[in-house]
Amino acid sequence: MDPGFWIEQAVRSPSSMDGDHMSLIGRSRELDRILSVIRGPKDSALKVVGRRGMGKSALLSEIPRLSDFRTVFLTASVSESDWPLSGLTALLTGIDDPVLNRFADELLRDSSGAMNVPTVSTMLLNGLHQRSSSRTVIVIDDADQLDPSSQAVIGYLARRLTGTDMALFMSVREETAESPFASLPALQLAPLSYNDTVRMLESIPARQTATAAVHAVAAATQGNPLAAVELFGLLLERQAEGKYALPVPLPGKGSFEAEFAATVGGLSPGARQVLDLLSLSCRSDIATLERAYDQLWGGIDELLANGMVNRSGPHLRIQDQLLRGYVYAAMTPATRTASHRAMAAAAEPADPYAHRWHLSFTALERQTPFGLLRFAVDLIRSGEVPFAVEYIERALTINPWEAETTARLTTVAELLLNRGEFVYAKRYLDWAQRVTRNPALVLRLTGLAFEIQFIQGGAVRSSMVLRLVKEFGQHDPAFAARLLVAGALYYADRWELEDATGLVQYAEKYLDHASPDCLALAESARRLIEVISGKSGQFGRKPDGGNETVAALLVQGRALAYAEHHAAAQEAFARVRNVLEANTVNWRETADFFAVDNEIRAGNVRKAVKLIEDLELAEPETKYHRGMRHVFRVWRANALGNEELAHAYATDAQHFSGAESHPAITAQLAACQGHFALMRGNLAESFAQLSRAAEIGQAFSNPTLLRCEADLVEVLVRLGRHREAAQALWHLESRAVGLRSPWLMMAVARSRAMLADGEQSLQMFNDALAGRNAQESLLERARTLLCYSERLNAFGRLRSARDGLLRAKVMFDEAGAHAWAQHVDSLLLDERVERAGTPDNPAMLMLADHERVLARMVARGMRNKEIAATLYVSVRTVEVRLTAIYRKLGVESRAQLTALAAGKEAALAKEPFVLPAV
Repeated sequence: MDPGFWIEQAVRSPSSMDGDHMSLIGRSRELDRILSVIRGPKDSALKVVGRRGMGKSALLSEIPRLSDFRTVFLTASVSESDWPLSGLTALLTGIDDPVLNRFADELLRDSSGAMNVPTVSTMLLNGLHQRSSSRTVIVIDDADQLDPSSQAVIGYLARRLTGTDMALFMSVREETAESPFASLPALQLAPLSYNDTVRMLESIPARQTATAAVHAVAAATQGNPLAAVELFGLLLERQAEGKYALPVPLPGKGSFEAEFAATVGGLSPGARQVLDLLSLSCRSDIATLERAYDQLWGGIDELLANGMVNRSGPHLRIQDQLLRGYVYAAMTPATRTASHRAMAAAAEPADPYAHRWHLSFTALERQTPFGLLRFAVDLIRSGEVPFAVEYIERALTINPWEAETTARLTTVAELLLNRGEFVYAKRYLDWAQRVTRNPALVLRLTGLAFEIQFIQGGAVRSSMVLRLVKEFGQHDPAFAARLLVAGALYYADRWELEDATGLVQYAEKYLDHASPDCLALAESARRLIEVISGKSGQFGRKPDGGNETVAALLVQGRALAYAEHHAAAQEAFARVRNVLEANTVNWRETADFFAVDNEIRAGNVRKAVKLIEDLELAEPETKYHRGMRHVFRVWRANALGNEELAHAYATDAQHFSGAESHPAITAQLAACQGHFALMRGNLAESFAQLSRAAEIGQAFSNPTLLRCEADLVEVLVRLGRHREAAQALWHLESRAVGLRSPWLMMAVARSRAMLADGEQSLQMFNDALAGRNAQESLLERARTLLCYSERLNAFGRLRSARDGLLRAKVMFDEAGAHAWAQHVDSLLLDERVERAGTPDNPAMLMLADHERVLARMVARGMRNKEIAATLYVSVRTVEVRLTAIYRKLGVESRAQLTALAAGKEAALAKEPFVLPAV
């Protein structure tokens, strides 16, 4: 099938980013730039610059979907590049405008050649200004392949499109100073990121899972979409033929062969000989190369100078792995075998790794694959993972199914897992599982597969872990203990404490065989389970003296965060993140996630946003803790006030979460969305989300985990549903018995004050704000002050209300809660927090400020029930206050009271009263 079709289909994302328009994977910024030109008026033309295979055509083909404007698309024809103005006439034919059609006819009838480039350019520009058609978008793919005269005319016009109601886009392979398009604004099409390349390839349908092939291709093709699609297609064909091991090196076939041939053809014979030898291995030792080829250095200097080869210490390697594959395939089989034999002989005295590698291509001995796997273990331990992968794949090519390979593959997979190389770890686990029947290895392999799912945030039933250990645990009790403890930590962090406790208790059967590190981790797991369940009274605030393992320190930090000792948790996570051993990478990555959650719980919005941004830059794919990452993305977008982005992230998160597969993440997403909907004043959405979160949260005994019930109380109060709000508060307080949580104390105090009537509520707000606790969240204190200010405003104490809002804004700014601070700004500018002024009717001066507010509500036509909901009081309280107002003013009805207040209310009556919403 045509590679162009594959690349156009593969780069399209299944998610919609702009209405019904499909987006290109990894090209959102480029699409935004194109859209800005279409909408104008700053630019009228844009050239897209990118080398072969970068997806220029796919990007341009997306333009018709970006707007409703008419789009004319022209692809340059190389066969017509020698015909003057052929490209221009084809373009004019495609535009099909009456004015321009006449001009095109004149061009076709010009047999004398009188219409030269300047004449054509001037006449055509006049024609563009005369046309009366609506806005038109012109797209020219491979504009640098047009005939020179057409390029000159189009380049001239592109700089003068202002006022023509036309937008022009073109793609070129490279920029040159002499090009007619040189002065046009340029959009450089950079290579795709590694993760976007992976996403693109994963969108291509495949009969079998090819995750390892996807990542191998992404690493080899360096972000070139066409190269990635073509290479991935070749690997899928091999898989369909039953060839499961990855080819070494990866094949360099496809659209780039001509370029590779030209590049290699320009080398000197000495450089070509060195390049042939380098293509035999992922890297080569210079001393070995010297022994195999005595005229080495001239060729090396040439290859280093043109960037085809790079040097790292005593080793050389070909920079472009596709070029390596092309060079390797270009040699005849006899030449390759002879070269491998020469390199094996040269490496034998000093480089056993290279000797075994090259020997595997010349003398297939039984011990060869096992030797390759043994060397792969050493390479992984030294950090040479790409090099090790080639050794492993070569071993599997030679001896793919023998049971003797399983033990070594298990060791390889465990080492890769400890280094965070989950893709290849899972590949070799699966391979070994298909071969072995050894019960100890079955336990280890399946357990390692579970551990990968634990770290990535996948769904694993605890019954599956227990069943595995019960059936095979006696064959490797030390590993069984480690697996059970790891599972307990996994379920504890999912707030599934019954499962976590069950695994810890079952692990006691194997702790006699456990390592000291496993015993320390088991104790940490027990403490974490206690803290998550709410039993944190005796939990220390300081990490231990420094003798704990990295894993135990991480778990201790997590427990400190749940116990709301946030400063101590920060210290623990910082210590974990500062450990640089290669086998602690998974703990360090997990510490990054836990540190974010700790700052969110502490109310340190600015720090949390910064840590999330660091996570996205360092590891933008959902490799670790996918559920937590989804929550963080939604939370950060909302915290920054970007509601549209938050909605897009929430949509992505729904593909991962589910009330059954991951109830904690599902509840956290709902609580997050409900919290910020409450802030924006979208009470209906807030109630729906918070109700869902609270329903799922019934399974979690500790209300400080989810933190949604206080928000639910607030939204019910704002909806005027006081009875339901009181029930929700009662339920929260009943679950809070015995919990020593500063956050919970503030949230409950705020909820009680919101439900109270009259002056009592003001006193309760004062009491809630009077207590200061070292662990108290500045964000929660600011929220309480905001609610207090709104209550003061409702009672007519406008100056105090405004002062309170200003103080709350300062607190929100200090915490970095920009969305909350912006909301306070909107309240400060709103009529609901207006300065006290002199009433138009002097009779109103007899009333206190809060009484005048009540009189104005009556004048607006509000009924007693609506007033009660707005002022957070009972209907009976409203009736009593109105009676007092009637008595002061000497009126007997609502109509008379409305007439007295009508002077000022006449203007306000045009707008309905808006219920205060935080």
